[in-house]
Amino acid sequence: MEYGTTISRIYQNLEDDHVEKAVMGCLRLARNTTDYLNAAIFMRELCSDDDEVARAILDDTPKLAEESQRFIWERSHERWVKGRTLDFVLAGDQNVKEEEKKNILTTPTGEIDPEIEQWERTISDLSIPTGVNLVDAAAFAARYDREKAVHRLRIKALQIIRARIKTRCLSYVIQIERQLASQRQSQSFLEEVQNEVNNYFKAHSEDVFLKLEKALQLSTSTEPEDASLLLTEVRRALKASANFFYPPRSGKIICSDGKERLLGEEEYLNRLQEYLATQLPQSTAKGLLSAELDHLASFIRRLNEMASKGVHASATLVEAKQGLIGLYFFLFNVSQHSFKPKGNNDPK
Repeated sequence: MEYGTTISRIYQNLEDDHVEKAVMGCLRLARNTTDYLNAAIFMRELCSDDDEVARAILDDTPKLAEESQRFIWERSHERWVKGRTLDFVLAGDQNVKEEEKKNILTTPTGEIDPEIEQWERTISDLSIPTGVNLVDAAAFAARYDREKAVHRLRIKALQIIRARIKTRCLSYVIQIERQLASQRQSQSFLEEVQNEVNNYFKAHSEDVFLKLEKALQLSTSTEPEDASLLLTEVRRALKASANFFYPPRSGKIICSDGKERLLGEEEYLNRLQEYLATQLPQSTAKGLLSAELDHLASFIRRLNEMASKGVHASATLVEAKQGLIGLYFFLFNVSQHSFKPKGNNDPK
């Protein structure tokens, strides 16, 4: 979807006072940006049928938990009611019972303008018949004045709600435009990180580069079952990175902190920790990298536990992508403060 074109079209519809088209544009924009709450709100503005709204929310949010879907349903209803509530009695009678007062206008956006036109025609048609006597004419005039007052109150309510909907559309499109602009800047930074990491390993380790490339391909999938494959590639890429920076060593090794550890093929997280401790100069960056690796290691160890229990299905694509993003940032920072190891047989 070309967001810029859609946003420009919404602005144009608002300038041309085509409120229903603006609402439909905002609905489309919300759906394409996975802004589920606002998609539900704009859907309510277009449709007064609760069943249809519920179906639309379920169709838009199949991957969300039931609790999240319920939140969207309830919160969108609250905001819709607030935007549709008038500060006067719609019935036009201030003496009606409280439970009979109707001050929530439920008319869908697409029906507001036709209804306003209908009531204006009704008002113009309320004219005193010709040929009646003065008493009857006075009675007609009094009755028509009351009816016109009710109709004008209805028109006023419709115009108020219409203006609120228009304002909501304008506020939303301004907000989403700013959001997308910020995201584009962030995406540019993420692309820079990916390029730096990919280019670094393309030049120094084809094994790491190919595993990262495979992980990136899997990250574009929308199939839930690909989450396990992506998690596997994240682990493989991290292990390959450890092999590059600090190749496996046999037996227990006395590490830089004086403790003995295994630094073999499978102890790749230990090897990365030892690499940071021995190869990077003492600096604030070294401490930050160690903390970053600790966080990533905790995440990877959790994935390893899940894999050993055969419960990959419980991991989601979001979690898998989180691991991939964390890996890229870690490798980016390491590559910025590191250098090519002296040799596979001499990691120190």
